[in-house]
Amino acid sequence: MEIPYDIGNIPGPKMARAVTVDEFVRRFKKSKRPLLVVGSEVSDRELRKRVEKLIDMGIPTVATGGSIRYFVEDGYAQKVKVSLLHELTNMLLDESWMGFDGKGNYDFVMFLGITYYLASQMLSALKNFAPHLSTASIDRYYHPNADISFKNQFKDEKFFEMLDEIIEKIGEDKNE
Repeated sequence: MEIPYDIGNIPGPKMARAVTVDEFVRRFKKSKRPLLVVGSEVSDRELRKRVEKLIDMGIPTVATGGSIRYFVEDGYAQKVKVSLLHELTNMLLDESWMGFDGKGNYDFVMFLGITYYLASQMLSALKNFAPHLSTASIDRYYHPNADISFKNQFKDEKFFEMLDEIIEKIGEDKNE
C-alpha cells in the first residue's frame, strides 16, 4: 500500500490503487470520454509543456481557477475549457450533465497539478457520490481518494519521465 503524500489522508478502506504507467494507459484507452483537469501547478513551464502535448492529442482539458492564464499566454485558450474546481466537481457529480461539448458526462477524469488538499476533497466527493465515472491522479503525489493513482514522485525528473512515458504510450495509439 502506498502512503498518501499527506500522511493523515487515510479515507477509509477504499483507497486508490497505485498503478504503473502501463496500467494507467490501459484504463485511459478503455475510456470513451476522458477529461483532464489541471490546476495552478501548470505555472511550471515543464509541466505545462506536457499538458499542452496532451491537449494537442485531442484530450479534452479543463483549466481550473487562474491556471487558464498560462494557456492564454501560450496560445491554447481556444483549446482549453475553464471552470472553478468546485463547480466542475458538482457538474461531474450529476450523471445527467452533458459535458462541455454537449455529448454527455465524462467516464474517466484525470487530475493533474491541483493543490493537494483541494484535489483530495474533490476526489473524495467523486469517489463517494459519482459511481458513473472513475478518477485518476496523474500528479506527483499519491491521492488515496482517486480510483487509481501513481506513487509519490518527489523528484522532478522522475515525475516528468513518468508523464513523458504516458504521453508517448497514448500517442502510439493515436498514430496507429
